[in-house]
Order: sequence, then structure tokens, then C-alpha cells
Amino acid sequence: MGRRSNGEGTLFQRKDGRWSAQTYVTLTNGTTKRICITNRDRNIVKTKLQEALSNEQRKISYIEKDWKISDYLDYWMKEVQPKRIRETTIYTYSVAIRKHIKPVLGGHKLKSLTVHDVRTAMSELENRDCPAAMRKKCMEVLSSCITCAMREDLVFRNVAQLAEAPKYAPKETTIWTAAQAALFLRSVKEHPHYVAFLLLLTYGMRRGEVVGLRWCDIDFDNRTIYVKQQIDRINGVIKARELKTKNSRRQLPLVDKVFAALVEYAKKNDIITARFNPQADLTVEGTIITSSVGTPLEPRNLNRSFHQLTEKIGLPRIKIHATRHTIATILKELAVPLKDVQLILGHSNITTTANIYQHGTSEVQRAALTSAQNRLLSENSEVRYNTES
Repeated sequence: MGRRSNGEGTLFQRKDGRWSAQTYVTLTNGTTKRICITNRDRNIVKTKLQEALSNEQRKISYIEKDWKISDYLDYWMKEVQPKRIRETTIYTYSVAIRKHIKPVLGGHKLKSLTVHDVRTAMSELENRDCPAAMRKKCMEVLSSCITCAMREDLVFRNVAQLAEAPKYAPKETTIWTAAQAALFLRSVKEHPHYVAFLLLLTYGMRRGEVVGLRWCDIDFDNRTIYVKQQIDRINGVIKARELKTKNSRRQLPLVDKVFAALVEYAKKNDIITARFNPQADLTVEGTIITSSVGTPLEPRNLNRSFHQLTEKIGLPRIKIHATRHTIATILKELAVPLKDVQLILGHSNITTTANIYQHGTSEVQRAALTSAQNRLLSENSEVRYNTES
């Protein structure tokens, strides 16, 4: 029998009767390592050796650890995601992983996960009455995790992307008309959080941006509001954090009635407003909207007040985030250029403003159709054609 060449590996029987094979492989970090494959069945050892040699020839890295889905998800959430996404998103992902993904897929091996496994898992979640929105979120989380595994050469395709995503149609957002929004603001003028509601409905600011706005973010001399941080409760702690995107960090004109409301609010509460400081670090100190004891307002408490007042006034119940949709639609009705609406709301993409936040209204449609009707059916709308050749 001829001598083996380098890279062919060796296959031999040990003194204890088991079969063993040895060869060199390239790891995912680029280094080379000698591995040993052992089994009582010679054919199993031979097959694994041939697989290792074939992968090495095809430049496919050798995977030392045979990850389970649950273990890799833990590694991904602890080592990879904190550098990429915000704490609030980490929390959302953690809930999806702990409550839904691990129970149906956690025991599967990462490298052997199939499209069928993912489909079966989604069906199991549906049988457990997991909402379609959460199943869709689980697919997004799983797909993102497997994409990371692909970058680390642990798998060679993303089976979560190949499986069909759960069908999910978001509910249509309910918004207020301009008249309803005006009624709300008139009715809550004496409420301690009136300024917060005014900011929500005038500028379409996000809830976290409103409770995170500080006196030092207001340039009273040049009548400008600097939106640069937001406040959220994260893992039980109220924290100030940067806004999500570059476009979210924006300057807004301080219009007259909001200016007057801020001045009156400060005077009524004996507040000495902080000097404008566009370079101020992120902090929960010095916020305009506070609790009854002067601490930063809990974001959920603003929701609670908003819904209680809405019910008391007798207006249709809407989500507090729908105030952004409301002002976006009002600005559309006022023929404000779409680009300006995008900048006011702080959207990164103008299509988000147009396709998600701006809604059609029956009043505008009725006026448009009435104009068309008058044009088409008016006795004075006769058209003369020149029939001369």
C-alpha cells in the first residue's frame, strides 16, 4: 500500500478495537488544527473523515462546537446584539426568544436546522395561540440570528429566510380629525401634562421624546426646539438614551402658542428654566414634563393620563403614538410638502411618512369628489370640439 499524501488523513484501528481517523482542518478563525474522529464503526469514521477532507478542499471551515439553537441564541444576545441594537430592542428580542423560540426550537442543532423544522415550529406556535405579530417577530429574530451564524461560517444558508413568514396584516391605525384633536387640547388645558399633549399633537413628537425634552433643549431666544434624546423604562430603570436615527435628532421651530404655553407652565410652577445648551449630555435631569414630585415622568403614566382624558372627553380611543399619524395627516390636508412633514416627524425615509403616517380622510375625499362632480355635471362645463380638419 502506497504512502498517504499530506492532507489525506489517516484511518486506523486502535488497540481497544475502535476505529480512529486524524486529519488537519481549518477553523473559522483561520487557524489550522489536527482533529481526531473515533467510533466503533469503521464506516462511520471513514464517512466523517471524507466529509472533513471534502470540506477542507472546498474551503469550508471546520466547526469545532456543535451549537444548539438555544446556546447560540444566548451567545448571540450576550456577545453580538448589545453592540448593534438598543436596550429596548434587546428586551423585545429576549421575550420572543424566552417565551416562544426556545420552547419550539431550542433543542435543535444549529448546523442541521432545516426549513421544515422552522415551518413546524411556526405551526406549533400557532397551535399555542401565539399571535401572528409575535410569530412574525420570532421569524425576524431567528433569521437575524442565523445570518450572524452564516457570517461566522457556522451554517451556509438561512433556513428562516427560506421558510414562509407568518401572514400578518397590521390593524389600521385610528386617528383623530383636526376638530377632535383641537377639542382634546381645549379640554385638557388645565391638566398638569397639557404641555406634553400640546407637543404630541403639534409636532407629532414620540412619547419618549416628549418626556425626555429638557429646558436646556429649548432655545427661547431663537425660538427653536432641539429634539436630541428620549426617556424609556429599561429593565425597571428610567433611562435617557440617544434617538434611534440621525433624522430623529432634529430642530423644530418653536411656534407662538407652544412658546407661550412653555413660558406660562414655567411661571405657574416656579421653574427657573435652564440655559440653552445644545451640547448637554444625555440625562433624566431637568426634564420639562415631570411627575407630581418633580421626577422624570414615567412614559406609561403619560399613556394612562392620555387615555383617561380621552374617555372623559368622549373622543374615540386612539393610541398615544397615533397622535403622530394625526398631525401627519393634518399637515397633508394643509398641503405641507411631504419632505417637510418627514423632517418634522423625524423619519429616515420619506416613504414611511407617506405610506404609514399620512392617512386619507373622508372630508378631503368628499370635497374632492364634490369638486369633480361639479366639474363633470355642471351645465357650464360644455366642451366645444374643433371638427375642422
